[in-house]
Amino acid sequence: MSYTAGFAVMEVAVRGVLPIGDMTENETYFILDTAKNAIVGQVVLPKAVKRSLAVALTVKVPSTARSLAIGTFGAGGNFEAASFLRVETPAVGHLGGAVGASGR
Repeated sequence: MSYTAGFAVMEVAVRGVLPIGDMTENETYFILDTAKNAIVGQVVLPKAVKRSLAVALTVKVPSTARSLAIGTFGAGGNFEAASFLRVETPAVGHLGGAVGASGR
């Protein structure tokens, strides 16, 4: 028996400047497709840094994702957008390759 799963992906850029502070632990930031209310990606970054630090990461998300936001979930389970991060989508519907797995 074999299993194959795949979906078309696109690359988005997560950009911003991390907050300055003393909290050095990491935080998971979720990329949310707000139109579908679904998590489509995530990145792990420091909660705060000692000096200004710009970030620019590439993340693969489903190509069907349209309206994207990045943030965390508060204690009550509500999504809280990060004011210092943004998700930039390709200008034209650039599709990456299919992602999948195959096994026996």
